[in-house]
Amino acid sequence: MAGILSSIVTVLLIVIYIPALMLLFIYSANLYYMTILAWWRRKQRPRSVELTELPMITVQLPLYNERFVSQRIIDAAAKLDWPADKMEIQVLDDSTDDTAQLVADTVRRWKAQGINIEHIRRPDRTGYKAGALAYGLELAKGEYIAIFDADFVPESNFLREMLPSIVNDPAAAFVQARWEHLNRRESWLTEIQAIAIDGHFGIEQQARCFGGFAFNFNGTAGIWRRAAIINAGGWRATTLTEDLDLSYRTWLKGWRGLYQMNVNAPAELPPTMPAFKRQQARWAQGSIESARMLLGPVWRSNYTGFVKLQATIHLLGYLINPIMALLALTYPIMLLVIQHFPQSESAFKIYSSLGPLTFAPTVFFVVSQLLLNRNWKHIPSVLLFQIVSTGLAMNTMRATLKAFIGQRGEFLRTPKWGGSAVPKGQYRVRADIGVMTDLVWALLCFLIVALSYLHGHIFMTLYALISALGALWVGLWTLWPDLIGVLFPNPPPVLQSKVQGV
Repeated sequence: MAGILSSIVTVLLIVIYIPALMLLFIYSANLYYMTILAWWRRKQRPRSVELTELPMITVQLPLYNERFVSQRIIDAAAKLDWPADKMEIQVLDDSTDDTAQLVADTVRRWKAQGINIEHIRRPDRTGYKAGALAYGLELAKGEYIAIFDADFVPESNFLREMLPSIVNDPAAAFVQARWEHLNRRESWLTEIQAIAIDGHFGIEQQARCFGGFAFNFNGTAGIWRRAAIINAGGWRATTLTEDLDLSYRTWLKGWRGLYQMNVNAPAELPPTMPAFKRQQARWAQGSIESARMLLGPVWRSNYTGFVKLQATIHLLGYLINPIMALLALTYPIMLLVIQHFPQSESAFKIYSSLGPLTFAPTVFFVVSQLLLNRNWKHIPSVLLFQIVSTGLAMNTMRATLKAFIGQRGEFLRTPKWGGSAVPKGQYRVRADIGVMTDLVWALLCFLIVALSYLHGHIFMTLYALISALGALWVGLWTLWPDLIGVLFPNPPPVLQSKVQGV
């Protein structure tokens, strides 16, 4: 029996526990590094010289079943301040519902006003968004390609503000703008999403750009140099994050990206938990798929070891929640082992000594709010975001597992409703069986809370409690619209929006 327990200790410590702690240490320390670097470089901006000659630009608007926001983005693109003879707009419409007719009518209206705009329909949806962008690129006349997703509303001066930096930097593959939020105050869910996005754009993109590290185009609200896209092999649908994939392929070819934090493009945040979870799962799976394909070339490249390490942390960032969950899952087994091998309790002391590092995300997101000059009333939302973030552990774990085993599925877009008051059931994302793992995880975390409290492990008690509350919140809020529909087949007006999935 002692031999079996000894083997368990060895496996847990060498295969799971110590590697997980090391990864947690590296990730947390890097958050502090990114935060310090972004604060230090907060006043630095890409060098921009006024253009003496305006280049031809193609504006691409990839759409798929976006009846509530398609007209809005087309109108915004048509109002971009750029000479009519130097800009073309491609509405890359793969829609299978009445969006196609709405788009056709809107394009026709703007064409009548002299705007160079085309409604482009493919024979099929092969390659999803990446396929649409590649299809449009074949037809494009522009030397530079601006891309906007359907839920974005760029300001009219967007091209004037963004293009000079990339035009005057021959080594720049793309320039990325910061995302702003159209519906930040709609609900607690949109508020915490804004916190997460602000952290990415307020610190990470800033630090990675000016620190000389690889970073990614975010799929929208940016401008690409056509030559860089072609040089890297074009858009590919081999991952669910075609933007991350192409960004790294251009970087490996010697190009670099630029980031303009002072230029923003407002966009709509997913207003429902199922839609938010779908978006997070797609980003997580796509990131790990990209990591599987790109980490080999990254480490074979001529970049320095530290730059390669930063790229690795970037590509594998979505593994942190699953790693934390794995540490929590090993806890009950470690307790059992400690009863027979008291000396192994030193592992918990190592874990507890890392406590200060667990504050790294809090510092990261608070500082991002300061860098973006947000109102102080947003700061408490950081804590709420961290609770919900830990509750997404199983959602992220399912997505990363799919990526590791090579399971591919349909590119599931995140539906948007444009703040419209019309019924939204058409694009509603329903809860799937995965929500049960959220609730089971909540139950397990509550059990770990009890165990760790009884054994005096305060750090694990707090972490497990946060995870339990987060998972319970995520799971119940995923089910909430369906529960309302069952309990109230004919809901009163106060519940009507919940039945529609708002």
